[in-house]
Parts: sequence; structure tokens; C-alpha cells
Amino acid sequence: MSVGLPVTKDEVDTRAGDLARSFQKNFEDVATLKTFLDQRDQTALEALGYTPDEVATLKTAVADLAQLATIWAGQATLDPAKDFRTFVQRLWGVGAF
Repeated sequence: MSVGLPVTKDEVDTRAGDLARSFQKNFEDVATLKTFLDQRDQTALEALGYTPDEVATLKTAVADLAQLATIWAGQATLDPAKDFRTFVQRLWGVGAF
């Protein structure tokens, strides 16, 4: 008797396809958020309730994600290596390292 999802080609294909779509969608969402943040200065974001430190963290984390998106799309390279989690992990809450 089997418990849980069976490991099949369809399961692997579905998982791979879902992950690929998620990356694509997430990188598109990063571009949207970066555009939004780029159009707002410190004062505008503070008016939304952010502290100056929170604005810096948010803008830096989103800029790092946008940089990762350009590398992923082959539009840029990176040397030396960079840990893109440094600021992003401050945003992700549960599951943070």
C-alpha cells in the first residue's frame, strides 16, 4: 500500500513545470514591485508607515531580487558571487535562516 503522492513521470513533470512557472511569475512580480518602489522616494514610503530603516531594507531587498532576475534571464553576469538572501531574508518571515 502506498502512502502519499506516487512518484511518477507526471508528478515530476508537474513539479518541474510548476517551479519554472513560479520563477517566471515571481521575477515578473519583482519587476512590478521595483518599478513601484523606484517611483517613490523616502518621504512617500515613510508616509505609508515605513521607518527609514525599513525603506532601506525594502528597497535593497527588491533591488537584489531584480538583479537576480537579470542574471537569471541572461541579461547580466555576476562576479564575484553574492548571497542574494542577505536582505531578502529580512522580508520572508517564517522559514527565515
